[in-house]
Amino acid sequence: MTIYEIRLANTRHLLREKGLMLKDLAQRMNKAPAQISSFAGASAFKSIGNQIAREIEHAFDLPRGYLDTPHEGHANGTVLGNTGRKLPVIGSVAAGAWCEAVDNFAPGDAEEWIEAPGPVGPNAFILRVEGISMEPKFLEGEKVVIDPSLEASPGHYVVARRMSDHSVTLKQLRQEGSELYLYAVNPNWPERIIRMSEDWHICGRARWKIVDL
Repeated sequence: MTIYEIRLANTRHLLREKGLMLKDLAQRMNKAPAQISSFAGASAFKSIGNQIAREIEHAFDLPRGYLDTPHEGHANGTVLGNTGRKLPVIGSVAAGAWCEAVDNFAPGDAEEWIEAPGPVGPNAFILRVEGISMEPKFLEGEKVVIDPSLEASPGHYVVARRMSDHSVTLKQLRQEGSELYLYAVNPNWPERIIRMSEDWHICGRARWKIVDL
């Protein structure tokens, strides 16, 4: 397969995987539906070039270069899952140590390991949600893939560590003017806003939520 065929197969699979249509992709990329159809539709007549590939990856929150690589495990060449990479499942207490020294985390330090649902950075881990400050977005006991290699921007969900007491929290990163805040989405949580100061360090960005069935 050429790189253009790989990109097309990956894009079409992403749409099927997420139950989206071409118009949904057009909305995500802020483009006209006809433009999307020209390179991803059933009668596509244009190739997905480098710039469009990077825009699609951004629209799906995928790592740069993801569309360019065949992903084994699916008939059309791509799949989110079956990565063969297992990530440690840890609670907030262990996450404090993980944020401080990620390279020292050993296999025996986690009782549970779960296969990564997609491509992640070398220091990714799975955080088991504790508490109710992020309900209903994240429920207590749910598992969230945290990837320190991803850049965190306002609107993203992040794991942050307070240096003074090494406590760790999962919150949404928000911005007001030049100030950054950690925000609890639960409207009934008493302390919904924490101002980001030098005492706080972002350990990683939430990538996926893993739900047990």
